[in-house]
Amino acid sequence: MEDKLSRVALLVERYLSQIFGSIRVYREGNEFLIPWGSTVINVEVVSEEEDIYLHIYSPVALRVKPDKDLMRFLLVENTSLKMCAFSIEFEKGFLDIILGVKVDVEFLTKDLLSTVTIRVGNLANEYGKEIIAVFGGISFKEYVERERAEKRPVSESKILHDIFEVEGLKVALEVYNTDREDTYLIVGKVVDTGQVFIKAERRGDPQRMTDFIESLKRFILSRDVKSIKRSLKHYEMEEHILYNIIAGKEKDRIKRLRELEKEINLLTELLMRGEISEEEYRRRIRDLDKEF
Repeated sequence: MEDKLSRVALLVERYLSQIFGSIRVYREGNEFLIPWGSTVINVEVVSEEEDIYLHIYSPVALRVKPDKDLMRFLLVENTSLKMCAFSIEFEKGFLDIILGVKVDVEFLTKDLLSTVTIRVGNLANEYGKEIIAVFGGISFKEYVERERAEKRPVSESKILHDIFEVEGLKVALEVYNTDREDTYLIVGKVVDTGQVFIKAERRGDPQRMTDFIESLKRFILSRDVKSIKRSLKHYEMEEHILYNIIAGKEKDRIKRLRELEKEINLLTELLMRGEISEEEYRRRIRDLDKEF
């Protein structure tokens, strides 16, 4: 099987080089990446038991807040897309939206690969602009640029942190140095997802910052909303996340979103393989939609 995978990967590499010409095709193992506008086209050679497939996909929008209207939009579009379909991945409290298709290598030709890869890349760019404009999120290109920026040397460094549990959910309060003298950045986030619900700047010394996060911790654990609001300006906190944490709803919400992600992706796979009808797909998605 490994020999067959290698032969297919070599064939795919030759086809992609011919299709995209001067556009560089990046290869890592059996996966190929082609920069395409604000996204990237991924072509991955994968084996499933005795069969080999090409998984061709492109990121549409990343770090999008879960939204009922967004889910409905994706599900409706999936019923009309003929060649590919949307799938979602849950990452740190946000959704990553992917557009892709699986192709059996038994049917692989250069013309087919050309049609599918370019179509997926173009659709991902088009849908990405629409989804980001309406529902938020960032493009793959912007994500890469942010990642590069975060890896550059910065003047901020964490000087202390405190991790504690609220209703079974791990929460962290952290303090960072900044490049401004006697100014510190206070960050509150959900450990499991990285969701930030507090981001505030304060002047003072390290001891004052320690006292500040100790008081915040005490207010959160005692569910003292009034004191939290007095300690923070309205723009320094994400109220809905903070309230969900205090009410114990955030843990359940994250768990159910992960379950919904698996169920929706499974239904999408079944639809793409022709194992369920579009009518059955829509009916089962409507049932999920009522829970969301």
